[in-house]
Amino acid sequence: MIKNINILICDDSVLVHKSITRLLQLCSNATFFYAENGKEGLSCLKNVDIDIMFLDLTMPVMDGFSVLKSLPIRDFNTTIIMLSADVQLTAMERCLALGADYFLSKPFDNDELTKLSQHLGLVFDSDTFITSDTHLVHDPIESMRELANIALGRGAAIISDHLGDFIKMPLPNVAFMKSSDLSMAIADIRNGNGSELIAITQRFVGGGIHGEALVELHGKDIHLFGDKLGFSQTDEYKNEVVIDIANLMVSSFLVALSEQIAIPFSVRQPIVLEEYMNLHHTHCDAQTFFTIEYTYKAEMLDVECEVLFIMDSHSLNVINNKVTESLH
Repeated sequence: MIKNINILICDDSVLVHKSITRLLQLCSNATFFYAENGKEGLSCLKNVDIDIMFLDLTMPVMDGFSVLKSLPIRDFNTTIIMLSADVQLTAMERCLALGADYFLSKPFDNDELTKLSQHLGLVFDSDTFITSDTHLVHDPIESMRELANIALGRGAAIISDHLGDFIKMPLPNVAFMKSSDLSMAIADIRNGNGSELIAITQRFVGGGIHGEALVELHGKDIHLFGDKLGFSQTDEYKNEVVIDIANLMVSSFLVALSEQIAIPFSVRQPIVLEEYMNLHHTHCDAQTFFTIEYTYKAEMLDVECEVLFIMDSHSLNVINNKVTESLH
């Protein structure tokens, strides 16, 4: 008799829930459970004999690291498969040290996940596995949030490799912002929120996508952060190190996003926030922008890098169309 296997998918992305279910739904002995954060995941583990848990690292309420640190909560052997956009080597090592059994990066490889599932006892009714999610209801914001999450993970890995320090993975805030709200946010930056804050802006274009990135740097270790990244200051009256850091923050995200949607980007040289940007956004109060906002933090240094990507609605449509094409 084939043993039934209970599978818990603990991830804040509904798309990930649907994608894994879609891939494994041909299993005759699988029952699925779902959680959108670590707290819900622990509750499920407490009440159900979960055989396999797919666990995301970056979630609201309680993240994957906190879940791992809380285990075991009862006497049942659950196989833990980390499924995360955070692909920093340190993140992988910490997960395995905390008891995770496997680590798969997002976007996950369907064949790799299928073979691992078979190895763990799942039985497929057919030799033909489904390798796409064409049946999913396509939510542009949800899709963009997952794209952003993966791009942030790749970006954090790039920065961590340069820095030699762990970068705390952020939860991206993906939303629409009115021009008037954006203008107020920029005005607040220009009026100064502390002497340690420096703001850099950088434009980018590619494949019909037009956008601008705004990077705010906080903390007393900004120049030490730059030194560790290999950036040097030749003129004490210029923000060379800050500009180089901002460029790395923006370019690492765009490179990872470019890989996912197959659109190359070109970027303008970053510059310290200028008056034109504030004026540019106050002349179109009725316009709505699409924004991605996140904060990178170095674990060992006093540095925060807040990044705001701003795009128009046409750019979101371009990205959405690319994602839709990839699903078919």
